[in-house]
Amino acid sequence: MTDYVEFVVFGPPVPFARAGGGSTRRRFTPPKQRDYMLQVRAVAYAKMLELSATPLEGPLRLTVDCVFEYPASWPKKKVAATHWHTAKPDYDNLAKLVGDCIGKNESLASHDRLPLAIVFGDDAQIADGRATKRYGGPARLVVRVERLS
Repeated sequence: MTDYVEFVVFGPPVPFARAGGGSTRRRFTPPKQRDYMLQVRAVAYAKMLELSATPLEGPLRLTVDCVFEYPASWPKKKVAATHWHTAKPDYDNLAKLVGDCIGKNESLASHDRLPLAIVFGDDAQIADGRATKRYGGPARLVVRVERLS
């Protein structure tokens, strides 16, 4: 039985965006967000297969570490003095995207044909969570989900 799952998704982290409506009032997920969510699900699923794990049960802690690359235009002095990423996207939208796509998600499962629940059954199981945004390289999202005792 696995007590935690940790995986890394390479590339710039993408936040959860409000569903677009347009003039027809029909809601849709922006393609960039949907594609990123499918990528996160695929990496999480591969990790669960590697561990021969089933979705975690009970209360969970979700830790999301978002690493952004330094802007190429920044001088070396500014790069050396800056660690934390304080610009958009908001940390809570990054964590929400992760929670929504690795838990039970019928909409995404219909696109990627993976199980409904990848790492846990319901994001309501997340009793403790933390998201950080920092600069570093390469750009990536490090996700850790652990069972609370």
